[in-house]
Amino acid sequence: MGSQGLISSSGPAASPFRNGPFTWDQHVTFLAGVSGVNSGGSVFYVDGTNGVAGNNGSSWSTPMLTIQAAVTAASAGDTIFLKGTFTEEVTCTKDSIKFLGAGPNNAENVWMENAAGDTLLTLSGKNCIISNIRFRVPTTGGIAIALTGADYTIIEGCYFQGRTGSLQAILNNGGSSCKILNNIFAYLNTAVTGAAILGVTYTAIPSGWEIAYNTFHSNLRHLSMTMRQSFIHDNLFQAIGLDNDNTDLTATTKCDVYTGSAGDGQYNTVTRNMFQGDYSNTGGYKASANDNWFGNISDDVAESTVGDWGITTAVPGA
Repeated sequence: MGSQGLISSSGPAASPFRNGPFTWDQHVTFLAGVSGVNSGGSVFYVDGTNGVAGNNGSSWSTPMLTIQAAVTAASAGDTIFLKGTFTEEVTCTKDSIKFLGAGPNNAENVWMENAAGDTLLTLSGKNCIISNIRFRVPTTGGIAIALTGADYTIIEGCYFQGRTGSLQAILNNGGSSCKILNNIFAYLNTAVTGAAILGVTYTAIPSGWEIAYNTFHSNLRHLSMTMRQSFIHDNLFQAIGLDNDNTDLTATTKCDVYTGSAGDGQYNTVTRNMFQGDYSNTGGYKASANDNWFGNISDDVAESTVGDWGITTAVPGA
């Protein structure tokens, strides 16, 4: 970082730049990134390769070994940076915790099973953020993230990769106003149970979700959750992917905001998505009562509700 234009109260700045506070009157370039986050809380560093049990996690020089240790030490509003590979189940009941993958891409921050059937993150805290992590969904009944009343959760920039016998990437039990943004969901293709995003029994139907800019492929079910007043936009729902034996898999549910034991959802807006395959209820697309489905693109040009250039003009037909 150059010192041109950098001035402190005690004279021109010089490495290691400890005479601040500083003001800048020129552009500044950070060649090695920024170590830190504007969170207002404490920051914990967790390294699955070089971390040591008992470390305080205050820097990359003294990283913790496990995510659960960081969660236990954290308070609402804190940030947990992760890098390396983690094989553990974590429970977080605290609000406003940020789980941020520290590597340049999510392949550097891998969270996977310790044993078959694990749920990697059980989250009931509200206002949490999960970003830039590659989740290898556990085998034989495993789940990546289970939300239980975890309102206002944001999950962004993650890759969810199913494995043999995986259940769901995201399982929601009651959380509202969550954002699922810019993720990839793939290979959640276990017969009967495989799903990228699935809603289960809840007292009140979740509302206020935003599901956007995601790619869904090779899942038995892409999105199946009763919702109200939610916004599903700019996603790619692929019709054909790969089954466990590398043969073609046709997803049985692609975008379903209707079914659910709590009853019908209502007043969802579904637009600007790419819907592949049969644009109908039987093709895996199912609208709630009073939904607005408009301006989507479908390759099912034979369907009466698909107009010129593949633009959908109504909710999927029966």
